[in-house]
Amino acid sequence: MNGTVIARMDGLQSSVEVIEYPTLNISRRPDVAAVAYYAQHMGLRLRQLHITLNGGGAVIEPGMMQFSKGAITTNTSAGGAWGMLKRVLQQRLNNESVFRTTFQGSGEIYTEPTFDHYLLTRIQPGEEAVVDDGRYVASEQGVDTGLAVKNSLSSVFFSKDEVVRTRISGSGWCVVQSPVATSEILRVELNNEELRVDGDIVVFRRGQIEQRVEVATKSMVGLVTSGEGLVNVYHGNGQIWLAPSEHGF
Repeated sequence: MNGTVIARMDGLQSSVEVIEYPTLNISRRPDVAAVAYYAQHMGLRLRQLHITLNGGGAVIEPGMMQFSKGAITTNTSAGGAWGMLKRVLQQRLNNESVFRTTFQGSGEIYTEPTFDHYLLTRIQPGEEAVVDDGRYVASEQGVDTGLAVKNSLSSVFFSKDEVVRTRISGSGWCVVQSPVATSEILRVELNNEELRVDGDIVVFRRGQIEQRVEVATKSMVGLVTSGEGLVNVYHGNGQIWLAPSEHGF
């Protein structure tokens, strides 16, 4: 089956593409024919990443590679003792893998096909981004990941989402897993403004943005009659990616 490139981003010595397959091949799997049939009619599509290296490098979550071609060397590590400590904390606190696989050289890499949606973004020098639990997938070499700990007591004790997330910095392209299609992502720009969000629909944010948790209304009467409880409040300068349709059903 032939796939279609639905997204692409170029780096200094590498590029990444998202390939989408229009049909599901079930000719040899009668045991899953019914599931595949309904998945097909619901519009589910298999997707995989195609990474091309031209003397550069890329980092991919372990277990994602399906095959590679060319003069490519592979190294799986946690980045020394301090790197190992960071990775263990990430794995314990926000489900990130302890080890990362680095590919270097010239050639092509294909990841395992999944039904996930992928968002491509570019991290600029000096910029930081924060991504939700376990959504980091791959990046160009030169992009670093670390821990992003919530910096307000309200967001630690009252927010339903994770205390620790993944912080992305450095320079280069990055791939983030998304719960919805790219066309359904709403990108909101903040210019020293506030964004109030009810629910866990924030997928990704970049820039100098702080998060806290507040009650939706100041008055007790309003709290009882509005039907709203606690909301996440984001303030600062940057961009926030929302998935408004994630819980639509």
